[in-house]
Amino acid sequence: MTDQEHDIDLSAALSRLRTDVRRTVAQPAAAQLRHRADRRLRIRRTATVLVAAGLVGAALVGGGLIWNGAAPKPPPVPGVSPSPSLSGTPSASPRPSRSVPARQTPQVPAVWSGVQWATATITFPANRDCPSGPVTFRTQAFKGSDAAIIGPTTWPRVTLQPDPVTYGDVTGDGRPEAFIHATCWLTEEDSGDGQGQLLAVRRDGTTLRAIAWVGPRGGLYDDRWVDAGRLYVDVKPHYTDWGYRLGAARAYRWTGQAFTEEDSGYPGMVPAVGATAPAVDLTPVAGLTGCPSATLRFDAEGRATSTGTTWDLFQPSGPDSEQHLADLSGDGRRLLLVSITCGRDAADPGHGFLAVLDGRADGSFVALDALQAPAGTHITGWQHTNGTLTLRFAPTNGEEQERHYTWNGDYFQP
Repeated sequence: MTDQEHDIDLSAALSRLRTDVRRTVAQPAAAQLRHRADRRLRIRRTATVLVAAGLVGAALVGGGLIWNGAAPKPPPVPGVSPSPSLSGTPSASPRPSRSVPARQTPQVPAVWSGVQWATATITFPANRDCPSGPVTFRTQAFKGSDAAIIGPTTWPRVTLQPDPVTYGDVTGDGRPEAFIHATCWLTEEDSGDGQGQLLAVRRDGTTLRAIAWVGPRGGLYDDRWVDAGRLYVDVKPHYTDWGYRLGAARAYRWTGQAFTEEDSGYPGMVPAVGATAPAVDLTPVAGLTGCPSATLRFDAEGRATSTGTTWDLFQPSGPDSEQHLADLSGDGRRLLLVSITCGRDAADPGHGFLAVLDGRADGSFVALDALQAPAGTHITGWQHTNGTLTLRFAPTNGEEQERHYTWNGDYFQP
């Protein structure tokens, strides 16, 4: 890598870091306050990686309440086509804006109505370096947060992050369980890094009982949903890399005693080392990206080359904390959001865009839409909530800006 390429990557990384720090110290909303203690520690750890490598960045994003989703139903597979050079880049015609009905905020299931997590008492199962038995929570200042939900009053302790809470029936009794992110703290000196995990909680009358911890401990949990009795999680590695690939999800089924992992049907778009990569068909959005029309296969490093043009994925293996699998239409069908750059070299940062990809039955992907970063800027992150996308971007060494888009069922419109 040349010094100029290094400066481009480092500038983008530092821009993300400035954004993370700004979010950490700003006066947030009440729900965000409950996140701050754990997230400031993640940001601090990620910042160290950013400066050391000059290559990676993480922008931690939140989510919303989620109720049962459905697995994708991909279309048939077309063939793979070659791509022209950048000089043959097509241009886009203006697209009409449509009237988009307001998305309804998912409702809390009746069985969970009235639960106050900030003062709840939950019976915990045994887990290493975590409390067990009944734990009563309260809100207090803790590890940099003014409003951490924490219990008990003795060590070890556990903090809850009830924004979002995901509901879905995984036990098969017709009553939904609640899935909430929790972090264990062994002593006062404990940083809490690498200790976060999902907690599956049942409600029997007024009694709350955690039936199990689930998912990789210490992972960065960006999204989760329940479909057909299985829990799906969009989770990235923080310290321990389990072979994560961009766009992959993990799935768990309750056996009556514990959760066991199963194939999720979301394998990701970056191959394992030595494996064949899935095809990514970008031809439908060539006029929206500033890049040539192409169908690509990215390698394990997130790079592809076609007819002299180099393409790069942002963060193909973590510690990426962007939301990649998103239910844009509210029908439970997850589409893949990825940041791609074409034509980057020592003198040019290239053309960056956010692609919306749909998975096909054979494991390949086809692009449905793309949002290009404004001229002279690069994408620094995004957040999706109930059909609305906030796209973040910044010029080199400049301040981060935002644009907002609404998904109309086929593409994003301002």
